[in-house]
Amino acid sequence: MGIETKNSTKNGRFGHFGGQFVAPILLPVLDRLEAAFYDAWKDAEFRDTLNQLLHRYVGRPTPLFDIPRFAARKDGAQIVLKRDDLTFNGGNYANSAVGQCLLAKRMGLNAVVADTGSGQNGIATAAVAARFGMECTIYIGASDATRQPSTVKKMTLFGAKVQIVEDADRALSAATSAATRHWMGHNDTTTYVAGAPIGPHPYPEMVAAFQAVIGRETRLQLIDQGLAPSIFVSAVGGGASTIGLFSAFLDDPQVRLMAVEGAGEGGEKSAHSARLGRGRRGVFHGAETMVLADAHGQIISTSSIAPGLSYPGSSPQLAHLVETGRIETMEVSNAAAKAAVLRLAKREGILLCLEAGHALAAAEGLAVQLSPDRTIVVMAQSSGDKDIETLVEETPQ
Repeated sequence: MGIETKNSTKNGRFGHFGGQFVAPILLPVLDRLEAAFYDAWKDAEFRDTLNQLLHRYVGRPTPLFDIPRFAARKDGAQIVLKRDDLTFNGGNYANSAVGQCLLAKRMGLNAVVADTGSGQNGIATAAVAARFGMECTIYIGASDATRQPSTVKKMTLFGAKVQIVEDADRALSAATSAATRHWMGHNDTTTYVAGAPIGPHPYPEMVAAFQAVIGRETRLQLIDQGLAPSIFVSAVGGGASTIGLFSAFLDDPQVRLMAVEGAGEGGEKSAHSARLGRGRRGVFHGAETMVLADAHGQIISTSSIAPGLSYPGSSPQLAHLVETGRIETMEVSNAAAKAAVLRLAKREGILLCLEAGHALAAAEGLAVQLSPDRTIVVMAQSSGDKDIETLVEETPQ
């Protein structure tokens, strides 16, 4: 089986996007990682071990589950969830955390460093590092840590050293910068575990390959359940769950692929996180991609009620697929995303994260445009446990 990523060229280019824009000290490190990844991916024993861990440790396959009581209107397409919220520790992030930690052990490394915004990549990396007996350091922005105290405690319980970052926007972007600096200073013993298909090559291709299990499962489940999908919907921050779900359907022109971004409070002049829809080309965290920047190329602040969406860069592969028209984009406001999560909880007994709430709200609007015999698949990347404090706050009227 080849690597499940599309349109990649030499040096990790996806059309105009991707590449390696890093300090010279990291180029040989990235070369070693690329060679090790390609070698491991061709090794049947490595793939077998990975699949066993995904099944026995992560809890795959995750179900494809209908939510008939969710929609406010009963006409329109059926909405089903791809329920990675049911995986063990970290939602969909566990898929690539297992793959990258397994690869690090194969390379003879004994420590990992990661960044996290929503907290899920941090939890997944900390848990898997504990499973493999590896030292683990997690960087999280101060604002994200304040919003998600239970997440920080959980990472600590798994033995991770959690570093709170006060720099810059005190969110995911600052945590990524801090984790990268840590990696540069310890690359002889430590590997960087990426939570998303962002950054310099080979990370976008590698993370996409580990996350492609989501799409493979979904395709088989749709066939098994006799469902005719019309639209696949996923909220996109870094893009791990999005490219994971979409990867199996990129060559199916009859289905629409919808990436949903955070509109913040809404309105043209409000701060937002819509890099793919309203960003511009630039270089950020080691790759050329779509970013939120001003006319002078300076990165501007993001805004979203969902921490995992508050990142000013994007996946190079997703940027290419949006530019070429294969993926469409939508924006959903904080209020609409929160309302969707709360309604799903009260009507179906399923508590999803606020990131998934953006996709849920978008899917509901799309469903009324389709007939009842059609299906919309929504990516449910993680549970809403991390967002409980935000969800129980009164929404301003």
